[in-house]
Amino acid sequence: MSQPVRRSQTVSVALPASLTLDIPHLREKTARLGFVSRALATFRVHEAIIYRDRAGKELDREASLIEKMLTYIETPQYLRRHVFRIDPDLEYAGTLPPLRTPNHPDKQNPSPGLLREGVVVQPGPSSMVEAGFRNLVRVRSKMPLSERLTVRLTKVSPELEGEIVEPNRLTIYWGFKVARGNVTLSEIVRSKKFDLTISTSRKGMDVREITPNLAKRWKSASSPLIVFGSPNEGVPEILARSGMSVSDAMDFNVNTIPDQGVETVRTEEALWSTLAVLNVLEDN
Repeated sequence: MSQPVRRSQTVSVALPASLTLDIPHLREKTARLGFVSRALATFRVHEAIIYRDRAGKELDREASLIEKMLTYIETPQYLRRHVFRIDPDLEYAGTLPPLRTPNHPDKQNPSPGLLREGVVVQPGPSSMVEAGFRNLVRVRSKMPLSERLTVRLTKVSPELEGEIVEPNRLTIYWGFKVARGNVTLSEIVRSKKFDLTISTSRKGMDVREITPNLAKRWKSASSPLIVFGSPNEGVPEILARSGMSVSDAMDFNVNTIPDQGVETVRTEEALWSTLAVLNVLEDN
């Protein structure tokens, strides 16, 4: 099976901290975030940003849960016990679907050139890295304990040796990262970090009517941001609390499910449909 090619763009997705607040049970919260993580990985998203859509300690706790759960899902299975302690928030993590991205490999025998995610378990002038093999991998760099990194094997005998590589320079897709700051959606937009901003809304422009212009902007963007509202509020309402309108904040406000047959589309469903539409636009 061929490896998925890394996007030429750095695609970011903004998700609200209240994404799972409407679900009372941790089991269902876990299932929703598993569904979200599969969308992020399927469509080769680089970064998931969790933004504060409302104030309050309850929302801060929910944002922390989302960050922890998505990071857990993104971490290869052979590293999870080294990165995460026993945590009641992860009680149902065993029900999560596997990502099966290139950085989540099946069992492999070590061979020169093989890429693996690892974590430093023995720091020193040469760091020893757990990378899911029978033996640790020696990296001839001084790295702090518990540092997460990507290594490429350079030798397999008489011991495993590897070199550190930067995931952003790989030609294959190497999973997504999770970012959470105490920031609002308006602060993210005002950061000017993104050269294309797209929000999704039932009240947005029918994607079929703006496809040529959207496709042109999408293909020329190097760092696009796709924004999603919460289960109870759309992007316009969330931005309005910060004194911004959708027209001021977004380059496009798009309805990616025109003529929907249900009263409401859930955030995680909008995530799948929107990323699928944008994925198709790359070839138009």
